[in-house]
Amino acid sequence: MDAINHTMLVNRVLSSIKQQRPDLSEHVSHMSGSPAVGVKLQLSRDRSIMFAWVRDKSVVQWMIATPDQTLTPLRSGETVDDIASRLIEAFDRFAD
Repeated sequence: MDAINHTMLVNRVLSSIKQQRPDLSEHVSHMSGSPAVGVKLQLSRDRSIMFAWVRDKSVVQWMIATPDQTLTPLRSGETVDDIASRLIEAFDRFAD
């Protein structure tokens, strides 16, 4: 996946989050550049949920990272709306 496709995926996930949960618009942002490209959902106390292109050992792939330091890879066949839903669920689980 090249940089243009990464950016398109990130923009589509951002849009899906805002469509599914307009109340999260002020919490969601686009991460670009180093160290990662992705989507960030900001929580309280400097914590966040991230969807990013990351390296885990020798594997580089899209993952969802949560404040409990869990890295979860995407599931086969997941759509943009599925990814957005998982990010929203994680946000709700970790929100104060």
